[in-house]
Amino acid sequence: MALDDDLIATELAARGLRLTRQRRAVVDAIAASKACLSPLEVFHAARERCPDLGLTTVYRTLELLDEIGALRRIHGPDGCERLVQASTAHGHSVVCSVCGRVTEFTECDMAEVVEAAWRETGYRITEHFLQLDGVCADCSAAQGGAAAAGRSRGRGAQGER
Repeated sequence: MALDDDLIATELAARGLRLTRQRRAVVDAIAASKACLSPLEVFHAARERCPDLGLTTVYRTLELLDEIGALRRIHGPDGCERLVQASTAHGHSVVCSVCGRVTEFTECDMAEVVEAAWRETGYRITEHFLQLDGVCADCSAAQGGAAAAGRSRGRGAQGER
């Protein structure tokens, strides 16, 4: 589920909760970012919209959004958990290790892996988490341009010696 106010409001109402101004600020902060955010980054971004927002409210809202499937948890490069909006009920993430952009994908034929894990451990697998890290097309292009420029400068400098 994407961060859709109507769907979130419906899910919260089913739990006896409202989409308050504070919760909406958290939702808007996450929706505004293409990169994954730490809870503290969500807090700072949401406080721009709602200055009286408390950190506890942010954590509780993030937990609610996770429970209703509106967020995807990401393992950040710093080893800390980060969050990004989920666009599908079951999806996985590719995270750019340069800019932090997160893109979802849904294909995950894990049947053979799950079967192997069950045979090896005896565990009945009930869910999985799949995240891939790499470099997005924009960062790859920028790195390619920077690398090519560096190679050109290197050859020029060698030629001058």
